[in-house]
Amino acid sequence: MAMMEYLKFDLQLFAEEKTEPATPRRRRKAREEGQVAKSMDLVSSVAILTGVLLLFAMGFFLFSTLKQFFVWELSHLSDDVNFRGQWIWRASARGLAVYLKTWFPLAILSALGVVLISFAQVGFLITPKPLVPKLNRLNPVSGLKKVLSLRSLVELIKGLLKATLLASVLYFGLKKSLETLLLTMQMPLSGGLGILSKTILNLSLKMAIALFAIAIFDYAYQKWEFERSIKMSRQEIKEEFKQLEGDPQLKRRIRQRQRELARRRMMAEVKKADVVITNPTRIAVAILYDKKIMDAPVVIAKGLGVVAGKIREEAIKYDIPLVQRPPLAWTLYNNVEIGEKIPEELYKAVAEILVFVYRLKHKIANV
Repeated sequence: MAMMEYLKFDLQLFAEEKTEPATPRRRRKAREEGQVAKSMDLVSSVAILTGVLLLFAMGFFLFSTLKQFFVWELSHLSDDVNFRGQWIWRASARGLAVYLKTWFPLAILSALGVVLISFAQVGFLITPKPLVPKLNRLNPVSGLKKVLSLRSLVELIKGLLKATLLASVLYFGLKKSLETLLLTMQMPLSGGLGILSKTILNLSLKMAIALFAIAIFDYAYQKWEFERSIKMSRQEIKEEFKQLEGDPQLKRRIRQRQRELARRRMMAEVKKADVVITNPTRIAVAILYDKKIMDAPVVIAKGLGVVAGKIREEAIKYDIPLVQRPPLAWTLYNNVEIGEKIPEELYKAVAEILVFVYRLKHKIANV
């Protein structure tokens, strides 16, 4: 007995284990709640990488435009307009024009890269549910579980890996370019700034690529973690199936109730029958024929076994004749549904029985 209880308990634990892939409904519900596989590191790395690549592509244009702006600003410092208070407005307007020409397109293209990578990860999704406050977030036990969770460990390892990788790229990059950077101290300002900016851009590109590589692995982990978090137990799948398709036990009870109601309606119709054809004990078929409104006799009740016995009891109760015709009873039971007319090939056999019943009723009425 104890062994059976142990086995039952063990099976219940297994049933609650989340081992099954999420159903489409579970995935749709998780998406509506804002639960998606998304790597913020991938988004930020794409923003950085896009910005660095745009600096490479637009570097000369940015440098020349900014150089012209500063030259213009410095050359007009001694103009008379400076004393009339107009220089600040001219400088601000020109600075805004330079910004819209240089840095604003860079910002727009970087933002477009962020939007595209976000869309590639989760598609189009707008949901306010993640912003809804939840009291369970204030639970210190839940907070401790998050601190000690696998995700926290992965985030820690990822942070250490990023710091180590970026420091390594920066160290080896500076080590390789150290001699060149030292030589810039002996060069003219414009030449030294050019080499310095090129070195900075090269290091920035290497670090951006390193961040992007880490972000790829982070996205793979986020995908795996998301699939693991939405897994379902077999019991959850059964419950979902019940919600979608209806509880099988409830549906079975409904069908049983429907059959009972149909049987009661059928039994209530037996009292209208002209004759009940039997085989004699296993089958009973009740026939009704009203020549004023019907062009053929109709089966209004039929049954097998216990139901046949109930039909015979109702027939006896209401003095409806019972006629034993086993072959005809079987044929009517197997081929004619309740409420249907009898087929033409059985007209003669049924008509003979009805004539017999009508004559019998007429004789009884004359007695």
